[in-house]
Amino acid sequence: MAGHDRRRFIAYGLQASALICVSAAAGPACVDPDDLSDSVQGMRDSLEYTDAAADPKQACRACSYFKPAKASDDCAHCEVLNSPVRASGHCVSWTKRA
Repeated sequence: MAGHDRRRFIAYGLQASALICVSAAAGPACVDPDDLSDSVQGMRDSLEYTDAAADPKQACRACSYFKPAKASDDCAHCEVLNSPVRASGHCVSWTKRA
């Protein structure tokens, strides 16, 4: 029985390590979620905002609501979420830039 617990512990450790590596590769967040008001955080949650789009073609950088100061900005204001978002992010209000 102890062998199974050890295997499970090692498997969980490897999964946690992989998750940490993927999170670090995504880069720092544009804004600390603790700095957002409850209403802004609620809007981000309800629109299912994520820092990494599942489909890169539907990332924030290609959305009409993403307003970077410079085209190369990785973090910019979103008019719908009324907060900074990552260029690689996504939410359900994504609308193709004209």
